[in-house]
Amino acid sequence: MRRAIALGTVILFAESISVFGAGTALAQTGCNSHDAKRSAQERIVQRDIQQAIDRQIEELGARDLVALSRELAQGFTLQQLDGTTLNREQAIEGMRQQLESVLSIDVDRSYTRIECLALAGNEATVYTKQQYVRTVPDRKDGSPHEVTTSVRHRETWVYSKDGWVSKHIQEIEQGPTYLDGEPYNER
Repeated sequence: MRRAIALGTVILFAESISVFGAGTALAQTGCNSHDAKRSAQERIVQRDIQQAIDRQIEELGARDLVALSRELAQGFTLQQLDGTTLNREQAIEGMRQQLESVLSIDVDRSYTRIECLALAGNEATVYTKQQYVRTVPDRKDGSPHEVTTSVRHRETWVYSKDGWVSKHIQEIEQGPTYLDGEPYNER
């Protein structure tokens, strides 16, 4: 349970409220200084990508794997924190397994927020913070438990004929895990 499958924006893994602060990973991007100078085009692109991310949260709650997979470019890759890279098919299979393993997803408390965006033509690099809240069955007796995880990603989105789609997601920082509201460390 320590790791949410980082299907990033797709499975909206999770920003936590004030868990990360400014973070060195974000500071290294130059996004903090760039944020005040965003162009109208960058603001529009950020709005459009955020809308796609928000739509994914609803699709996740509805367990609509077909809709979720539409948001992934054909060459999509996901690089996990440990360096493992998954291709599109592996990521979709991970989403399927993850959706089968949860009793419910709290879409009202799960979210992904764009921290900053850098635009280069039809490609955008976004840094996101995410929080993912779901209820899972206890491994021993099946009783329900709420699990909250958080992670930060660097994501690449590309503009296609279908709008903005996710091309690559890289986990860059894992936040704490909470089990029934208490800090949890499975180690």
